[in-house]
Amino acid sequence: MVATPIGNPSDITDRAKQILASVDAILCESASETKRLLQNINISNQTWPLYKDSSENPYQTLLTGLAEGKSYALVSDAGTPGISDPGSHIVRVAREHGHSIIPIPGASALSAILSVSGFQVNPTLFLGFLSEKPSKKRKELVEASNIDGLIVFYESVHKLPRLYPLLQEIFPNTEVLMGRELTKAYEEVKYYPNPEVLAQNPPTSKGEFVFLLNHRKKTLKGISETTDT
Repeated sequence: MVATPIGNPSDITDRAKQILASVDAILCESASETKRLLQNINISNQTWPLYKDSSENPYQTLLTGLAEGKSYALVSDAGTPGISDPGSHIVRVAREHGHSIIPIPGASALSAILSVSGFQVNPTLFLGFLSEKPSKKRKELVEASNIDGLIVFYESVHKLPRLYPLLQEIFPNTEVLMGRELTKAYEEVKYYPNPEVLAQNPPTSKGEFVFLLNHRKKTLKGISETTDT
């Protein structure tokens, strides 16, 4: 499971390069995206767009190769496979057949936004991408509001106008940290004391967004943190 850059191509690790160059094939989400990455790091290897196989047993060729002693790397278009990216199902299938799965860590918008939050990160609830259905999205956020900690989720730019009213309703007094286009040339990390301020000063540029809500129900004097009572 090889993490790849979420924006800045320099974030690829030396270990990831070694793995991608040495495996028998690279299983990927999109062949075009993966080939672009490989060209940038001067690696020529077979790519296999795994998720376009509509057969009854889409992983059979993979399982046969593993049984023969071959090794494969799995990448998503960007970031860490299995973290709101394809990958979890293939891990389960491979493990059920007795094969080892090795993580090659690297870039992730989740860890990136947590690292610059300045908040105590335990506990953190990660929602991944919120549902596209308005009613389900609202339900997800309402259920998340029961946590006494941080809440992190991803959202697409065209869905932001529907998101702001929900945040104002469900998290009216919660601090918000917004990350846009993390690691890229025009990345932004902005702090908002509450969702109302966010709605009044929304980001206008396009891009990939990650939101962090500091939904701690107790605060230390002068510090936006909490302790157990």
